[in-house]
Amino acid sequence: LLSSCEEKLALSKDIKNIVPESTLTKITDLGTPIHKGDKPTNLSNIYKASPFILKSSNIPSDNVGKSFADYNFRLYDQDNTNLSIKLDYLNGPESGSGLGGFISGNGSDFSVFVKVHSTSSGQQADLIHIISGTIVSGGIKDLYFANFMLDNNGNTGKVWIENEEGRVIYDSDGMSPVIQSLQSNVFKDVLSSSSGSSLIVK
Repeated sequence: LLSSCEEKLALSKDIKNIVPESTLTKITDLGTPIHKGDKPTNLSNIYKASPFILKSSNIPSDNVGKSFADYNFRLYDQDNTNLSIKLDYLNGPESGSGLGGFISGNGSDFSVFVKVHSTSSGQQADLIHIISGTIVSGGIKDLYFANFMLDNNGNTGKVWIENEEGRVIYDSDGMSPVIQSLQSNVFKDVLSSSSGSSLIVK
């Protein structure tokens, strides 16, 4: 049996149910910090990760140092009883809203795990998004974002990366500031921006 201290530093069953241990090992081996625990601070806010740069990848065609479109996201409806949270995001031409996820962490160090169902060229797949960092005054310090394939459903259309392949991207200036509401000019500028690559997985 785990000691009470080890239990507090373990990932919840909900997180383990959405991301296999084998995938999580690949994600951490590529440098994504995973902050374990069951007492994360309040994360609710809107943040901007920029410059958003590829830190590492196990996709053969990727080049470390590649620039991605700014990643702007909102965390909200946090519930520390069941360690759940919701995510909205904008990343170049991609967006998602009302995505349910789970949190781990203690104090200001946190990780958010969100299972995302995506469709591209009529082909469907399930991915895991992991956001890790440290809450500080005015934003998030040392933000890392992992985007990995859980199930490409056979990849018959050859539009997806392989299962357990993915990317680790980070905010290369070390600080992801709090920004305005989703309706602000900041977000309108993001929607019209074409700079950098998006997170489309193929």
